[in-house]
Amino acid sequence: MQIEVAARFDPAVHGEIERAADELFRQYFGRLPWDEGAAEAAAVAEHGLRERLLEARAGSVVVGFARLLEAGDTLHLEQLSVLPSHARQGVGGALLSAVLTEASGSGFRAVTLRTFADVPWNAPFYAGRGFRVVREAPSAFHEGLVRTERALGLLQHGERVHMLADISVSRE
Repeated sequence: MQIEVAARFDPAVHGEIERAADELFRQYFGRLPWDEGAAEAAAVAEHGLRERLLEARAGSVVVGFARLLEAGDTLHLEQLSVLPSHARQGVGGALLSAVLTEASGSGFRAVTLRTFADVPWNAPFYAGRGFRVVREAPSAFHEGLVRTERALGLLQHGERVHMLADISVSRE
């Protein structure tokens, strides 16, 4: 498996992975808020921030991706999705490791994310890889994420938390 930087989000490739990964949430929660007709474009808030995209490839096939937003001195993990056929094979962990390396190499002080507190492949997954829950929103950007999640109906499915991994960057 290789992790590479992708030029942009491709709905035909990354969107398909996203839809396939959503099936795990449907099995866990039942219907999802965006199943009720919310525009797919609303799922990722328009923040006006620079975006980065990493993708995991098995040969020539993209099997997962990490969508990142540059939010001041933090790199925000907006989404990490893996094809269910490649789940539990280390793809998510490899993508997350690449995200942390990308953040460190680019001088960010931390990587942040928002996720479900009690979904086994969400907060517990990240906690096992160096992320910690932070109770207060780290910035105005993060406060905006909470408002977006509320508007999308995500909070009806359970507690969502901010998580943060500090990045050690040696500065000379």
